[in-house]
Amino acid sequence: MIKHGTRVELCIDRGKGAEEENKAIFDQLIAAKAEVETAFGSELEWRNQEGTRCCRILKQITEGGWRDDEDKWPTIHEIMVDTMIRLEAALRPHVQKLKV
Repeated sequence: MIKHGTRVELCIDRGKGAEEENKAIFDQLIAAKAEVETAFGSELEWRNQEGTRCCRILKQITEGGWRDDEDKWPTIHEIMVDTMIRLEAALRPHVQKLKV
């Protein structure tokens, strides 16, 4: 766990037994990676790890975290909210077109 960092993410997890469906959703989204990252404004991490049920699209935030950074929380919260708004806006059109 990152003590001095945070992140925002889309976690694709349709539940127990849905590993293939999760990966199919991820594959549809990663096909639009360049468009998503352009809309977002920077690179994202695309995690489709073998042996895990869920897939993730995320952005690490390094300005501070949950431990020993409490004095930075207001700034961190603002950054997280802005980052999540941009992530949602970048992914929304592609999520709406998913064929599941």
